[in-house]
Amino acid sequence: MDRDRMVDVGVMLVSRFGAKALSLTSVAKHAGVARATAYRMFGGKEALIAAIVEREVAQLRERLSTWAAAQPDAEGKVGGQVTESLRYIRENEALQYVLRNEPGEIVSALVSTTHGGPALVTQIVSAALPDVDDDVRARLRPNPEAAAEFIVRVVYSLMLVPDSAMTDEQVAQLVVAAVLAPE
Repeated sequence: MDRDRMVDVGVMLVSRFGAKALSLTSVAKHAGVARATAYRMFGGKEALIAAIVEREVAQLRERLSTWAAAQPDAEGKVGGQVTESLRYIRENEALQYVLRNEPGEIVSALVSTTHGGPALVTQIVSAALPDVDDDVRARLRPNPEAAAEFIVRVVYSLMLVPDSAMTDEQVAQLVVAAVLAPE
């Protein structure tokens, strides 16, 4: 049993039972391995959670690059990333379970810097910035890091409070207007 498979099982368990029910014992049981194997791989629940978050952020980074690459210009790249991120959030079973049943866990992950790691917002900004196209980067205001942080914060505010008078496309248009300097 490899580490990636254990992370898959952890995500599946969160999808079914929530983040609070996640434990190395439950992951081991559902993965069909000895509890000692799970503890050897991760050492503790916090390391398992960190591995899940790390993988999810890496997958988000890949998706952001794909969504941006599908667009011809800076406005399309930023707008596409916003609309597709919102769609991804709505379709992510584990995230939706936790949002419905344990929203405090999400809020904690977004803002907490416990366990020696940065808040989730900071992790996503750091992961996404290296892949920003030069033409987009040159237009981001007030600077690329601040613009990326603003985008992430807007998307996550809509994740936490999904009811909106705006469509995803309208949200994306406003974000684009806020973070891209005119050509």
